[in-house]
Amino acid sequence: MVYYVRQGKIPLTRHTYDSRAKLLMEELFGEESFDGSYSLLYHRNEPTRIKSIKEIGKKRLKFEVQELHKMINTDAVKREGNFFNGRKPLFGNEFLVISILKPSTGTDNFFSHGIRDQLFFVHRGRGKFKSLLGEIVFNEGDYIYVPKGTIYTLENSKEAEFLLIESKESITIPSRYLNKFGQIKEGVPYYSRDIRPPTLKRGGRLEGSYDVYIDFDDKYVVETRDRNPFDLEGWDGYHYPFAMNVRNIMPIVGKVHQPPPVHETFSSKSFMVGTFLPRKYDFHERAIPISYYHSNVDTDEFLYYDSGNFMSRKEIREGSITLHVRGLIHGPQPGTIEKALGKEETNETGIMVESYERLGMSVEAKGLENKNYMKTWYE
Repeated sequence: MVYYVRQGKIPLTRHTYDSRAKLLMEELFGEESFDGSYSLLYHRNEPTRIKSIKEIGKKRLKFEVQELHKMINTDAVKREGNFFNGRKPLFGNEFLVISILKPSTGTDNFFSHGIRDQLFFVHRGRGKFKSLLGEIVFNEGDYIYVPKGTIYTLENSKEAEFLLIESKESITIPSRYLNKFGQIKEGVPYYSRDIRPPTLKRGGRLEGSYDVYIDFDDKYVVETRDRNPFDLEGWDGYHYPFAMNVRNIMPIVGKVHQPPPVHETFSSKSFMVGTFLPRKYDFHERAIPISYYHSNVDTDEFLYYDSGNFMSRKEIREGSITLHVRGLIHGPQPGTIEKALGKEETNETGIMVESYERLGMSVEAKGLENKNYMKTWYE
């Protein structure tokens, strides 16, 4: 849940109408049956108006659990496909899929994920996210959160690159960031005004032929409609896509090095997403300003290196990914602690996913692997 938003024309009272001559079709769009966050959407046409339907099979995703730390470089991922079919799944499990996306073309169709929340991170490029609830202009450094069931399409520049996190479980603002009224507290890394909801744009021509591809992991259900699905007159509520730029997140620092949970940005039942950002280092006079050695005995740690100088890792560049598996110690590589002493700040940006369930690796990810990564703590 974020904050209440109201856009466009809606009836004075829910589940009622204002005019028989211009009757609006109300849809409840929400989660957890009728107990979770929701919005009320007011269509000019019946949202169930589907002319025909078909199914298109998809290859079922497979991920192999790893027992060794891994590193891959995504600069070798080919640019192909569009925003929807160009996804390259690299890591995942029953609940979570993490992909890289480098689209080569635009898309003319509409898309919705039937069973997963989606969280995009914009590594490069810019564009416009267009959804049933409105539009969001996005740029490099933006997170774009898309609740499952949202119908949308997307315009992106030719150099666009995305990290994509898809979850069967809801992705939310961490509950510890909220007070008892659901408002974002003081003392956490971001605030409500940093969250950019969509701006409703009334559709122009409504009649025509429109395909909506609904993803169910192992297949697409394709709805052909004779009315544009972007037909809202108005909506209000707490459930909607939104964007937030990492440059507006204020990292928490301390007198000594702070553990990863202080960098948490989003949470879910089986994982959390954290954002490492440019920040001042620890201010104890003898502080060691990079991460200490640690054994995550019940989490797998995925880290996507977005930009900057990653001083705790060797052979890392923009777009690199590391997976540090549970049960094996990891931390700074030889020589990096000594080089870090006396440093006052870092300019790195990285996206971390800590998975409480074991993360597997796809065949495509194995083809991008640095086979010598486990040796980098010795050599």
